[in-house]
Amino acid sequence: MRSYPIALAITALFAASASAQAELHPIAPETQGLIDSGAIHTPDGSWSLSAAQDGCAVQREFRLGDSHITLVMKRLEGRMPVEFALVGGGFEPEERLQAGFQPGRGGLAEFVFIGSASAGEREGVFFAGQPFPAGGFAAPTQDVLARDTRYFIAQNDDGEAVVLRTGRIDLALDALQQCGMEQLARLGVDPQRDLRRDAALTNAGALIPTFSEAYGRAMRQRRGMLEGNLPIRLVIDDAGTLAHCHAGDGLTPRMLREAVCATIRDSGEFTTAMDLNGNPVASTWYTNVVFRTVGLTNWPGADGRNYPARD
Repeated sequence: MRSYPIALAITALFAASASAQAELHPIAPETQGLIDSGAIHTPDGSWSLSAAQDGCAVQREFRLGDSHITLVMKRLEGRMPVEFALVGGGFEPEERLQAGFQPGRGGLAEFVFIGSASAGEREGVFFAGQPFPAGGFAAPTQDVLARDTRYFIAQNDDGEAVVLRTGRIDLALDALQQCGMEQLARLGVDPQRDLRRDAALTNAGALIPTFSEAYGRAMRQRRGMLEGNLPIRLVIDDAGTLAHCHAGDGLTPRMLREAVCATIRDSGEFTTAMDLNGNPVASTWYTNVVFRTVGLTNWPGADGRNYPARD
């Protein structure tokens, strides 16, 4: 169950997910002031777990006076990014956020691609990343950091911030992990089975033009940048057939997620995983599709191809 990158040019660039050490931002003075003054949202109940076809989620409510904030962490499974939803904090999708659990690896990660979220009449934002940014050599593991967590912090460049007193989050992350494994089992996959050979999508390169055209059509429709990462998980059954295609990031527009999975389903060619005895078994294959624009001098037409931009 390894992860394989897809690389392409044309309208978009597909590549492996970044695993290098992230550049972190310090906690702003305004944020630190909230912590020092005790203006912190505290829990109103425990974490609650829910499961859906596109992933498992844990949710918790936090309050400070009349202010009510909901924090949600949703994940397809353990190796995939977490989608964080922060509802009620007053942040907007158009702005950049620095956010993360503290103590962590020394600062807050910056999130540029942000979507809208809501809970009833309350509005919020969602963004995707790992619970803790990648660390350097000998950095503490996620398990160690999750046991020591005290806060979830979100702040923007205007000095606005919220601080949630989460306490340790290892049990919440463990619940997400267990839920994801149970969902794989229901799809016929044993995620703990040792394999002689992994399942694989063998003709990824041949699918690139169709992906790029879909990206171009989406940009043409939106007239704006759609750059971002799209983690993909394929479940390939013991007959070498694609049984399921799941996109692990709702920030990518639905039409792109559906186009990627439809293309793989219609035109993908696969090898079947084999267990240690040489028997074919159902397994998973992962990739990270990274949409990138190649420049602003050209603009995709309705067919997804690049044409000179007009004033």
